[in-house]
Amino acid sequence: MSFISKLGKGLKGAINAVNSDEYQVNGVKVTCIHCSHNRFELGDAQLNTAGMTFLNLDWANSTASLLSCKKCSFIMWFAKEPEKLIKSS
Repeated sequence: MSFISKLGKGLKGAINAVNSDEYQVNGVKVTCIHCSHNRFELGDAQLNTAGMTFLNLDWANSTASLLSCKKCSFIMWFAKEPEKLIKSS
């Protein structure tokens, strides 16, 4: 395999890794319920409660995973972290 073909294969793999922004939850591929797009930004949010905030213990609250649609910006919340789908070349 020549250097050029190895370089091309490496660049293709790097691009696939950067563009890999599809997720699944419990084995089901996530699709935006608003626009049906399938590419997302992953984030998280703290689920604050009044009692823990009153006691100044916000850090002890649970967190949720968020998927924000890259097309329409609709945000979906998940109690379990979505798994990133890895594209095969």
